[in-house]
Amino acid sequence: MSEQVAFIVYLPAKPQHFAEARERLLDVVHQMSAEPDFVNTWVHQLQDDPNTLVLYETWNCSKEDFIARHLNKPYRQDYERRLPQLLASDRRIEFLEVIGSYPQRREP
Repeated sequence: MSEQVAFIVYLPAKPQHFAEARERLLDVVHQMSAEPDFVNTWVHQLQDDPNTLVLYETWNCSKEDFIARHLNKPYRQDYERRLPQLLASDRRIEFLEVIGSYPQRREP
């Protein structure tokens, strides 16, 4: 298996900017899904704090490579510039060590 990085991102949006934060996030997710290193992303909304969006992402690259190559992509630039105005507090990213995934696909 190639090197992978997985992480969880918490985006606590200001209530008055939640719709814009969600729309801009989904646009970025749609564009990043075309990246060759992209594996998957799940976008969630916290039940106990509906203004917080949560992503779980997996990429086929190292943490360092992801930060260096993917966070500066042109399609992210407007989103990154606007993010401080949309969020009630700082974005939080928790990097994870990939141990395994389920369901695993079995070869015939």
